[in-house]
Amino acid sequence: MPDDLPAHFPTSTGRPDASPWREWGSETFDLARASARPVLLVIGGAWDGADARLDAALAGPRLAVLVGERLVAVRVDAEERPDVAARYGPAPAVLALTPDGEPFDRAEPDPEAVLTLATSALARWDGDREDVLSEAETARITRAAASAAGAYRRPSAALTPAVLDITLDLLEAAEREHDPAAQSTETSRLWRYAHHRRRTPGAIERARTVAGAALRRASRPGSICRADDIGDALLAVAELAREDGEVAESSRGLVEEAVAFLDAALGDPSGGLRHALPPAGAPVFADSCARAARGLIEAGAAFNRRDWTSRGLRAIEFIAYRMRAGEAGVYHAWDGDSRVLGLLDDQVQTLLALLTAYEVSGAGSYLEHARSLARVLERGWWERGHGFLDTAEGHEEIGLLAEPLVPFASNVAAAEGYLWLARLTHDDRFIDLAMQTLAAIAPGFETRGAGAASFARVVDRILTAEPEVKVVGEYPVGEPDRVSDPLHRAALRLPVPARTVQRLSLAADAGLMRDLGLPVDRPRVAYVCAGRDCSAPITDAEALVAAASALVGFSDTFEDDEEMDGRG
Repeated sequence: MPDDLPAHFPTSTGRPDASPWREWGSETFDLARASARPVLLVIGGAWDGADARLDAALAGPRLAVLVGERLVAVRVDAEERPDVAARYGPAPAVLALTPDGEPFDRAEPDPEAVLTLATSALARWDGDREDVLSEAETARITRAAASAAGAYRRPSAALTPAVLDITLDLLEAAEREHDPAAQSTETSRLWRYAHHRRRTPGAIERARTVAGAALRRASRPGSICRADDIGDALLAVAELAREDGEVAESSRGLVEEAVAFLDAALGDPSGGLRHALPPAGAPVFADSCARAARGLIEAGAAFNRRDWTSRGLRAIEFIAYRMRAGEAGVYHAWDGDSRVLGLLDDQVQTLLALLTAYEVSGAGSYLEHARSLARVLERGWWERGHGFLDTAEGHEEIGLLAEPLVPFASNVAAAEGYLWLARLTHDDRFIDLAMQTLAAIAPGFETRGAGAASFARVVDRILTAEPEVKVVGEYPVGEPDRVSDPLHRAALRLPVPARTVQRLSLAADAGLMRDLGLPVDRPRVAYVCAGRDCSAPITDAEALVAAASALVGFSDTFEDDEEMDGRG
């Protein structure tokens, strides 16, 4: 635990500086092995009220004696170490572990249950240690076998357009059963997508209802306001508002309140966005900051608020310049200094935020940061047949999480990032990696709740021709351009299921333009491309919308014809 441990933490001597609570790490487990003591692991979270309940459970004098003298005690914040929470959670939780980190008992976090766990765990450890170790080893071998079997697992069905239809049916059933998955921001984004792709009756109304409720829920006074939840809700509302003036007008006040809260209450003076507002302040978590930044940037583009976009860009630059760990990717937390390496969601959410920043601002530096981070992810995190593996600092040293996790939502987000890069750079390696990742995690996607919504959307995108809008500017990004700027704004507002928007420079992007067959001597025009097939030069917004709509209509018809042929 940090040196500034709160005075209310229980200690064996009554003095805070003598606290027996230790940090998660190799030294703690080395001590447990050397002293042959079991580990009492407490997983809490300052952002959901769990800490208050755990404090009550840990404050009793009898437990303090056991913790200080008979057990090696470790306390972990679930937000700071989501990897540990994923392995042993869900939080809040209290567990007894062997010195090698294998769980052998668990309790609910209330005073009597925690004391009972500590007492019973010690009794088992003292009286039946060999049995405890044998059971723990059996559990470890079983997990390892299941992980090895996963390497040979293949999808039960190919990635097809049917994934979208299956998921829409699941969401309708979730609505009828009042399943919380039906109210997630990813569900809202999928309903919007389905409105454009399938013309699903009632889909756009569902999208608006769910997105608005999510934003109110994430930012209402008295709630636990988290930067990532607000950012996700802003993104969902912005996608609707950028193509529908009525939605923009009706939601403007709520969006303004949410943005003001993010900046004033959660903003860090250095540019980051803190995760939440616990009594003692909160660190900046890279994944949460990136999601909030992405929502701010998209809201700025949808509501014509450059100040919101600028605030989101500052948050992304904070991650890129203060939380980058070189070839190790992005750090997890920052509280005056960066700490904790190696969490997958930090990398993929930062990747998506960088690509959002590039699309809206047109500044090529964001794309370069994104490509660099994508190379780091591919080299250090991706494994054929599994997808992206999530490991964290210290696991190899202490033998924990020896079987790396493959988090479903993080893999979907990574696949979307690589799909996005493929359509910006026309590098086929990116699309191959996205496809292989989605195929690896496809089995059982129907059981993933809200995660199935994002999976279905990304799968359908990867199978579908989408408009790629290339706007060729004459002047550097940021300088006014009476032709290119309106084309760029119109591209960002296209009423299509999904698209990529790119601001090209004749000097910097000549290679890509030649690859697409575009003239390298004509600025202040736009092209709508599908793969390497591009439209004639476009100089006004109405023609841009018409070209993009024609492409989407053609792709839908073509796909329907293919499906009919396959059935015939």
